Amino acid sequence: MLTLNDNDIAFSKYAQFIKEKNTVIIINGYSGVWGAVDRDMFDKINYCIVNRFSPLQYINSLDSQCDKQQLSEIFQVLIEEKMLKNSSEEELKIDIKNIKDVEFKLTNRCNLKCLHCAASADINNEDLLGTEEIIKILNKISKMNVDTLLLTGGEPLIRKDIEQILLHINKNFKGKVNLITNGTLINKEMAAILKKCIGAISISIDGYDEKSTEYVRGKGVYKKIVQAVHYLKEVGFTKDTIDLSMTCTYQNIEHKDNFYNLCKKLDVTGSVRKLSPLGRGLKNYKDIGTRDYLALNGINSEDIETIRESLECKIFCRAGIEKFMINEFGDMYPCLILESEEYKFGNIIKEDPNYIFASKKYYEFIKNKLQRSIVDDVDKCKDCNVRYFCMDRCLGQNIGYYSNKEICEYRCNQVYPYLNKVLWD
Repeated sequence: MLTLNDNDIAFSKYAQFIKEKNTVIIINGYSGVWGAVDRDMFDKINYCIVNRFSPLQYINSLDSQCDKQQLSEIFQVLIEEKMLKNSSEEELKIDIKNIKDVEFKLTNRCNLKCLHCAASADINNEDLLGTEEIIKILNKISKMNVDTLLLTGGEPLIRKDIEQILLHINKNFKGKVNLITNGTLINKEMAAILKKCIGAISISIDGYDEKSTEYVRGKGVYKKIVQAVHYLKEVGFTKDTIDLSMTCTYQNIEHKDNFYNLCKKLDVTGSVRKLSPLGRGLKNYKDIGTRDYLALNGINSEDIETIRESLECKIFCRAGIEKFMINEFGDMYPCLILESEEYKFGNIIKEDPNYIFASKKYYEFIKNKLQRSIVDDVDKCKDCNVRYFCMDRCLGQNIGYYSNKEICEYRCNQVYPYLNKVLWD
């Protein structure tokens, strides 16, 4: 544990800074904790670090009692919030034993064609992996002793061999098994199989009534989902094991209360998700993209202080460190949203996961590709005084936001006035 007596200190790799006039905001981009200090105090902290003084040694060298007290308190907070570290400490630890969750995309085929689908799933896509290959992958996952296996797609229940796959998982996998589905293929028989093999189910409904769900997911989907929930309840799924999700769009964002009321009526939990500007979500962003921040009209100084106190700044995620994703070809990626050639790091059918995660190549991949704040590479954003607060913790979301000039400009026009007022007024 770092103390005020240590003289070999450095800022954490997760520490980020925004400087504006006489103030510096210091951020722990992993935990989301942040605070503002006078530039003079920030310069003193840097001087202490560069000259390899211990904080206590440097504090005692100051003449002003006020400065001593203030700097001591700042150093204590920086240490407690892990913004400072021992300079020799390795913060990025890659080990297959740290992998807790695996997302397995069983197919990219889907019987729906939702407006916002980041995967651009379609009924005409192909399943290249047969049952035998799927089972080989599942056996490799089982040997990794991960906590949770998430089955997703496309629509995973569209596979003809899904019952065989689920029964194999039930017999061989010791952790939690969760499923993301559109719910339209759940009949009484499937509900019984799912009860035997699945711990929790998330059903994407993307609306709060027949009309709103139909807009995103198609005609008749709402009724099928409601019926699926009843089937699941009949076989023993409880409120805590059925989750309905709604991706926020321009059309439904003002109706979140209606969505939660629907969940209450059906006696299930509810989750609201951000729209990912990827796949069909990118193609249709102009039509369904949302306003992420409140209008400034009517926000007073007390409101701003309340918002400021609750505001987090999480920049770095744990994709590739604590979880990874396998697609329908056996290719491995840090997560579902980062499924692109640039972020592919292996193939679980052809390679040994133990070798991949132990390799220097993988360490460099995580360090250089994933553990970065993307706004620092965007000309328009790199000197902005709210840039890290504008980001999402999810790198995949950020790539969607910042790699598309039009979307970047659109969000900036919404977000900047709000954050600038909250952070700097």
